[in-house]
Amino acid sequence: MNARSQNGLVRTSFLRKNSGGFSLLELLIVLGITSLLLAAGSGVYRNFGKNVELTSTSQAMSADMRQMQSKAMTGESSLRWGVSLINSTDDRYDLFSLTDAGVYATDTTIYLPKSITFSDPTEGTVKNIIFSKISGSTTATTTTITSEGSIATTTISSVGTIY
Repeated sequence: MNARSQNGLVRTSFLRKNSGGFSLLELLIVLGITSLLLAAGSGVYRNFGKNVELTSTSQAMSADMRQMQSKAMTGESSLRWGVSLINSTDDRYDLFSLTDAGVYATDTTIYLPKSITFSDPTEGTVKNIIFSKISGSTTATTTTITSEGSIATTTISSVGTIY
């Protein structure tokens, strides 16, 4: 259908027979794009959740180590204090006290979440970190936890700095 506009040019207008909705092809394209975005987003969200869990577990371990170091530095109960990292079927770490005679007493046991494991210490081994009275120093060491390819390392320097 042609019509003359005021300036003399021909204007063409096309009218659709059925302009009341979307075609099946348009709906399928939108659903396909939405599915792809959801699939990509769920993978990113899953990895984000795992990284948050790994980071929070590492930070909690560091905080517990600092607490044991603080107890040793203040001479709480006239004991040395430490952390025992245990890599077994159920990875965990013990917060413990140690008398001068070498008597070990577990204060608290913390289990790592099922999706997180120790990679250092290695499978079947135990790593003890014992803080000296007053100074809070210890033997320099590191510990590493992993979760589906992501790694978090905690380092303890010989002067007792935990990072």
